[in-house]
Amino acid sequence: MAAPTLDLRDPTFGLRLMVHEARAQQGPSRELRDLRDAWLLHDPVDPEPFWNRLIGPRWPADHAAFDRRLDEAITLFATIDRIPHVRPLPIGGGPADLTSRLIAAGFARVGADQRMALADPSTCLEIARRHAERPSTHVSVERHPAQSSSLDRRWAVDASLTLAEAFDVDPIRRAALEADVLACVARPGCSILLLRDDGDGVSLARRATVAGGSYLSSIGTRPGWRGRGYATLVTALAVAEALEAGSEFVHLAVEIDNEVARRFYERLGFAVVGDPVPDLLLR
Repeated sequence: MAAPTLDLRDPTFGLRLMVHEARAQQGPSRELRDLRDAWLLHDPVDPEPFWNRLIGPRWPADHAAFDRRLDEAITLFATIDRIPHVRPLPIGGGPADLTSRLIAAGFARVGADQRMALADPSTCLEIARRHAERPSTHVSVERHPAQSSSLDRRWAVDASLTLAEAFDVDPIRRAALEADVLACVARPGCSILLLRDDGDGVSLARRATVAGGSYLSSIGTRPGWRGRGYATLVTALAVAEALEAGSEFVHLAVEIDNEVARRFYERLGFAVVGDPVPDLLLR
């Protein structure tokens, strides 16, 4: 159940992570299209830029050829009635100054994250093993969809509350969070791990295992329960289950300014892959 050795400096691995994240986020109507020198994730229903993005351009360095390819990409977004949104690769994209060229062309950086991949699974596997051998009397872990039923979806209410408080989401978006976790467990390969303390939902992790890998997201703990190792436990369990499912790689993303989270994942065996990945939107 150990993850194979990965070359975190391999440009093809950087592309694989970015495309895999998009595959993990595909829904019934969300499309992922191979454009040969980039990938397009497109949601025909939801105009949210996050669901409509050009992933990992590998365009020519020649300025005239680059400008032609950029014009074609902008036209493509116009045909699908979406804001042009580009996410470069953490390693191996092109040209080397892609971000600065896009900014010069009118794109704005609206965020950035760091890609991380599991390099050493030993810590997570040991935490998961200890939890299985010495379960807590007051801490339990629910796995959905395994424990879900069409008749009892109260767990989704608790999961949405956990996410709302962990990530300081506006209460009016609670219903959207509930719908989101239910949509996750309805997709093949997507699961939610909800950790409870004396019955209260307190920590959560989402795992999407598709196409030979696992993407982890929505890892968080409600403020009143932080500092008790719950995020560590739920992350370790998600990793262990990803490897048990046969994942060749496990990865996640961390906001570029969240050094606490980056160090947390490094202690659990994750390593940074390449450079920060900016979100670039045409303004």
